[in-house]
Amino acid sequence: MSPLKRVVDSYMQKFSGLEEHCNRCLKTERWGGSVFLMVVDAAFTSIGLNYFTAVVPKVEEFNKKFVESERIKNLKELAKADIDELRKVCAREKK
Repeated sequence: MSPLKRVVDSYMQKFSGLEEHCNRCLKTERWGGSVFLMVVDAAFTSIGLNYFTAVVPKVEEFNKKFVESERIKNLKELAKADIDELRKVCAREKK
C-alpha cells in the first residue's frame, strides 16, 4: 500500500459518511445532481470557505435567490449574470 493511500484511508475511516459523500460527489449526486449548483459549490469552495458552515448555506441561499426564483435557469445565464448581484450572496465572505 502506498503512503498516500494509507493517509487517505486513515482519514476516510475517521469521518463517518465521508466515503459515501465523496462517492456521491464523484457520481454527480451532490445538490440533487444539479451541475449548475455544483459549479456554484465549487466556486465557493475554491475561495477557501469552510464547506459545512459557509459553502452549503451559501449554495442553498444562491439556489433560493436565483434558481428557485428562476432568475437564473442555466449555466449560460449564470455566465451572463450581473456580477454585483451575484456577489450579494457572499457579501460578508471572501470575494
